[in-house]
Amino acid sequence: MKELKGAALRLGIFLTVCALGAFLLVAVFGQVRFGEGKNYLAQFVNVSGLREGDLVRIAGVEVGKVQTITVNRDATVTVEFSADETVSLTEGSRAAIRYDDLIGNRFLALLEGAGPLQTLKPGGTIPLNRTESALDLDALIGGFRPLFRALDPDQVNELTAQLIEAFQGQGPTIGSFLNQAAAVTNTLADRDVLIGEVVDNLNVVLGSLGGQTERFDKAVTSLSTLVQGLSDRRSDLSEAVAYVDAGAGSFTDLMSQAREPFQKVVHELDRAAGIAVADHEYLDRFINELPDKYRALNRQAMYGDFFSFYLCDLVLKLNGKGGQPVYVKVAGQSTGRCAPK
Repeated sequence: MKELKGAALRLGIFLTVCALGAFLLVAVFGQVRFGEGKNYLAQFVNVSGLREGDLVRIAGVEVGKVQTITVNRDATVTVEFSADETVSLTEGSRAAIRYDDLIGNRFLALLEGAGPLQTLKPGGTIPLNRTESALDLDALIGGFRPLFRALDPDQVNELTAQLIEAFQGQGPTIGSFLNQAAAVTNTLADRDVLIGEVVDNLNVVLGSLGGQTERFDKAVTSLSTLVQGLSDRRSDLSEAVAYVDAGAGSFTDLMSQAREPFQKVVHELDRAAGIAVADHEYLDRFINELPDKYRALNRQAMYGDFFSFYLCDLVLKLNGKGGQPVYVKVAGQSTGRCAPK
């Protein structure tokens, strides 16, 4: 009974630890936030890529989430976001939409800008002149579409083939290559309107990029710092790769050596399972009677670290003629505790 209580206590502790770990995993990966925060508003011209539930950060630290995104009648967008109680925004605070990763996710960054130092009350609005929209990469890539449409794929392929043959030493093909180049040039000259569209689109894109010079400078600086850090730790990275390779080799050797014992264990388990299934009635009866036997043994040991037995019968089993068993009763009694029940 004490062993069952101890096992139940250990099982309860194990289940409690597992439940606590599962709760922590859900809280971390689900980005669950506890406690009430303060809500603010921010107006943007474009919130492409920003979604409800995206993070709000200050200096890279998560302080809240985007609550709602509403389109106004004047084609601007109002973003309502929450912030922790410890966050204090001022009349000069700025809001900017930044890239969170390379697949296009965004987050709302809160920045300290020039302006009044008066505290922005909960429910206050950050106006358009103190917000920055995210760079639209689709517009950058789409600016080259007219140029791509102007090129004839067959002409480009033929020009490439002629260029390869020219570099392989086949001089007579240079004339044909020049003719193909002239044809492509004439095609582009005939599409000057499309090229003008490309230039106009690039002017718009470059104008947008011109307003993001500070962010690009920070991105390049961060990338340089990352590359320098990796370069400084190249020996550690090499050693780590070598250790991983050695560990994989050791694990492979271990599995190769353990394959035969595993096969033997599985075979023996299969044989034991077959025996248990064939004699399941005896096993059921044994398991059902086992608690009664343990209780009887517990009563025998209740007086100390010894067992008391009462001798009722003493029988010898001998091998008789032809290997038949012969039972010889040496002593016995049928009264007292040995009386039949």
